[in-house]
Amino acid sequence: MKVLKTIGYGIFSVFGIIVLLLLTLYLTQTSDYEVNLITDCQSDSQINVYCEFSNPEDIVVLPDNRHLLISEFGAIVPLSPENIPGQISLFDTDTMKKKSIKLTLGENIWGDNNCQRDDLLFSPHGIDLNQRSDGRYQLAVINHMPEETIEMFELLNMGDSWMLQWRGCVNAPETGYFNDVALRNDGSFFSTHMYDRGVSYLSLAYISYSKTDTGFVYQWNANDGFTRVLNSEGSFPNGISISDDETNLFINYVFNHRTTKLNLSNLTIEAEHFSKGTPDNSSIDGEFIWVAVQDNTATDLLIHCDETVVQCSLPFTIYKLRQEDLSEVEAFSFKQTQIGSVTVGVPHKEKVWLGTFMGNRIASFNLNQE
Repeated sequence: MKVLKTIGYGIFSVFGIIVLLLLTLYLTQTSDYEVNLITDCQSDSQINVYCEFSNPEDIVVLPDNRHLLISEFGAIVPLSPENIPGQISLFDTDTMKKKSIKLTLGENIWGDNNCQRDDLLFSPHGIDLNQRSDGRYQLAVINHMPEETIEMFELLNMGDSWMLQWRGCVNAPETGYFNDVALRNDGSFFSTHMYDRGVSYLSLAYISYSKTDTGFVYQWNANDGFTRVLNSEGSFPNGISISDDETNLFINYVFNHRTTKLNLSNLTIEAEHFSKGTPDNSSIDGEFIWVAVQDNTATDLLIHCDETVVQCSLPFTIYKLRQEDLSEVEAFSFKQTQIGSVTVGVPHKEKVWLGTFMGNRIASFNLNQE
């Protein structure tokens, strides 16, 4: 009987600790936000929206300076119960219309020999496009299903449009769980490892409060495979970009609220930028870098943007930073507008184009608006 009482007290204590932890997280990680209920595809005075997408999480500008290539995100575990398929699509900035893009299988020439596919079912996440030293355009795609891989495609011109031909893939390390990728012109790349596969939702919720390191950056090349990049550790590494001269990496850490500049020659952190929100993806723009920051907490998402919400409308900020020292040049903040949970801001044609991991639209705002 004494043993049963001891076990009972132990179970009750553990349950109490969990309840106390959840209550603490709720009280310390919620914000006093008012959000719009978005039910239609309607632009407003600040934002122009373009719908018929599904979680358009990442965006790159194509070489014709006309089309945007868009990663329509599926889902990641444990933030979702399971991974689900997504797709790659186009947006024509001349006609302001979404287009489909043809994907075909090809020879594996840019990936690992032991990574093969016989179909193109996948769950895309972060993407990067770069012109290789041989002049060809390479697209790298973080993919979460059926296995954790990085997929390689060649971007090919088709008159007034484009197509993608699969050129190989790379299997993730055993516990690797990727978010974003940055390509070099020799076909090697850097990728952010968010956290180990298998982590629980409760553990991730606690880490969002404790801000302990969960991941780091991997480097991959065909000769050495994956190697860990020194001084890249942080709490939930997310977006990653590489400077045009390939000398510096820019890494966003969600729970640290931090963007870092990592010198690749000596592997030292040369600059940092901190924000109140959670930095997601970034976009290189000459001497500048644009960082999308969600001005909310994970608890805010649970309260305001559950699975019944078509388009989350939580506030966000797009920062324009100097690459040299990550100092702020401009900050564009939005709330109660027609898009939220924004993951990326890409400057193009005097506009900044926005994507989201939770919604049915991309959007843009004018840089010269008053």
